[in-house]
Amino acid sequence: MIIPKEFEGLQDLEAMLLTSMLGTFEALKEDLISIQQAESYWLSDFTAELFEEMKLSREIVALIQEGVQLKELQQFTSLYYEKLDSLISSSKQLIARYYTEYDDVDRNEIEIKSALN
Repeated sequence: MIIPKEFEGLQDLEAMLLTSMLGTFEALKEDLISIQQAESYWLSDFTAELFEEMKLSREIVALIQEGVQLKELQQFTSLYYEKLDSLISSSKQLIARYYTEYDDVDRNEIEIKSALN
């Protein structure tokens, strides 16, 4: 995906945010960043509330709210990593929906251009 200079709608912003959130979850899983660093990026109640006010997808807000729970699970290693796996899987599923929508738009544009030529 090319990051646009301007977002045409919430869909562009949501796709970019989900991709960044997935990276955060992957970095946590690989122990590349701490839970405190992740909290400063995405995983806070404040971020969830802000995204809710911005009218972002309920799934994205729910993903952040679930991610906030990671701090409580950190002492239970297996539960912590199971939750991370679940968050990664959910992020990928959500991202796939956004890129499928983009693919449909790209296909429609190609079909229109072909019809015009």
